[in-house]
Amino acid sequence: MAKASDRRRMSAEETRRQARVRSCAAHLKDLQRAHRTPPPDVALAPRSLPARIPAEPVSSGCTSPAQLCAELAQ
Repeated sequence: MAKASDRRRMSAEETRRQARVRSCAAHLKDLQRAHRTPPPDVALAPRSLPARIPAEPVSSGCTSPAQLCAELAQ
């Protein structure tokens, strides 16, 4: 087990470096939070939704497979 006297005290330069790293990380988070949405004075183009294209009706009035094939061929 390590004694308390065996531990090395962190240098002042290392402490300053860690403070700068924490400061930069906090600043980056602030920038990311601020740029999530555009500024309020910027006009946004409205997004257009694609029109839904109706599918061909699957049901048919044909009762026999031969009539169904003839109908689909037309």
